[in-house]
Amino acid sequence: MAAIFLANAPYFLEERYGKLASIGATLPSLGLLMLGAVLRKAGHRVRIVDTSAQGLDYDETIEETKRFRPDIIALTAVTPAIIKTARLASRIKDIYPSIPIVIGGPHFTAVPEQTLMDYPVFDYGVVGEGEETVIDLVEALSAGRIPSDVPGVAFRQNGNIHFAPPRAPIKDLDALPFPAWDLLDGFPDQYHPALFKYKRLPSTHIISARGCPNQCIFCDTSVFSRRIRFHSPAYVLEMVGYLVRDFNIKEIIFEDDQFLIKKERVAKICEGLLRAKWGISWCCSGRVNSVNDLALLKLMKRSGCWQISYGIESASQKILDFAKKAITVDQIDKAVRLTHEAGILSKGYFMFGLPHETEKTMANTIRFAKRIPLTDISVFMLTPFPGSEMYEIADQHGTMEKDFEKMNVLDVVYIPKGLSKEKLLHYQRRFMKEFYLRPRIIRNYVGRLITNPLNIFSMFKAFFGFLEHIFRFRAQGGVWSGKDL
Repeated sequence: MAAIFLANAPYFLEERYGKLASIGATLPSLGLLMLGAVLRKAGHRVRIVDTSAQGLDYDETIEETKRFRPDIIALTAVTPAIIKTARLASRIKDIYPSIPIVIGGPHFTAVPEQTLMDYPVFDYGVVGEGEETVIDLVEALSAGRIPSDVPGVAFRQNGNIHFAPPRAPIKDLDALPFPAWDLLDGFPDQYHPALFKYKRLPSTHIISARGCPNQCIFCDTSVFSRRIRFHSPAYVLEMVGYLVRDFNIKEIIFEDDQFLIKKERVAKICEGLLRAKWGISWCCSGRVNSVNDLALLKLMKRSGCWQISYGIESASQKILDFAKKAITVDQIDKAVRLTHEAGILSKGYFMFGLPHETEKTMANTIRFAKRIPLTDISVFMLTPFPGSEMYEIADQHGTMEKDFEKMNVLDVVYIPKGLSKEKLLHYQRRFMKEFYLRPRIIRNYVGRLITNPLNIFSMFKAFFGFLEHIFRFRAQGGVWSGKDL
């Protein structure tokens, strides 16, 4: 039995965004929780530290390692956190030079060789889904073996980087244990979704399927692959029941890329929720070309669904086609209206700065969003993440700043030809202001506050941070700073 310390690096939104950070989410790392679950099931001793949620800095995180005395340390990182993760690993190496440090997560999977070259403090890396790989890797390291025969592992030996054969995606997701929420300090009270992404607390998110068959140029699907795999409705319902009974969860966020793609499965989950009578609310994301069944939407509504989030990106068909979204503006319009007819709220995710973006297309997207019955929006900046097609072709269509810490969809790291950072930020702010400061939208949010008085303090705090963001700001490094508010 080995002692495995699982963690992410200290990454506090307040450092970059001031009061605006109160709008954002603090949700558990499902990747770490899944690794913790499979390692525990295999008989290992596991400690999971979510530094951001627990408010731990580097020194405090290192103190956690000293108390636990690990045999192996495994870290996960998204692209904007990779530098901080390497910094944490370096600090740990200063104290434990002989303990193996393993890196995994979306960034490493996208650019494994570059990561090991840039950050020699990482000894091993896990490419892709980690649940099966980490078990075999821990077994090899515990036995003192070089993991050259462990599929899905990259490692450094004699100054050279080696790759074991790739590991196939997990076929039977139902064979996996539930995420190890019970190993997470402060769960669920220290966690919350983004502003107005929830109706009730405590709330948490789950993944009921993996993979996405679509080919959007700005998305990296390297961790879960393009082949979509599903948990069965029975597994999903059992997991939700566990969260309700053991943690008093009142709302579930389905984080699947394609929750609505398999109608029969969605219907079975909804019917199971109705039979269980847990009384929870839930929300999900979906593609607009999967929404054409009013009866299914009404069933979702009856089972507790209150919001569906759609990746809209733009109201320019030319931009949508270039981005390989495989949807039409007409499908967006119809899906949002059908969702509204079913009594479910719609949130739109928009993205400014894709190739072929102009002031005219941004203004048209704003008008379109105001015309259809959306109740919430997020307006992101195009971020060409490593591993995405856009990352490879970025220089052909504009200028890109390859600063990993700024690759967070809020900073401007990519400017398409014909636009400037200032113009992108201007239209982002204009979008937020014109969309939200309308009587219909204001009434909707006042109504939410009235019907959820227990959440009123946290919602007011976040909402006033948002208002200050759109009215008083200064551009600082491509993001609206909250330090001068």
